[in-house]
Amino acid sequence: MDDLKEFCGYLLGVAFCLMAIALCAAAWVGLEDQFGWRLALGGVALSLLIRINFPLIVGLYLYASNVWGWGMPESITFALPGFLLFMPSIAVEVFGTLVSVAARR
Repeated sequence: MDDLKEFCGYLLGVAFCLMAIALCAAAWVGLEDQFGWRLALGGVALSLLIRINFPLIVGLYLYASNVWGWGMPESITFALPGFLLFMPSIAVEVFGTLVSVAARR
């Protein structure tokens, strides 16, 4: 039974990684379409190296808006999961600063 739980955990981890790669690619296309490949590369590099996810959220919005031609409410809804994933990292940083305890990873 423990092996099955471990396998499901690995499978879920791979699924999350694939989803993150797909969202990163969509954000790349949105940023590249709006600002050019240099700023798109900078935004993706910021998110991967420094863990600042805001450029990816903007890229997802621009992807839905410019590439798919969706309106503002639909584009915001498409980018909302990335924003919700961005908020816990802000909360961890704020509480870590207030309590002055390093966050467990």
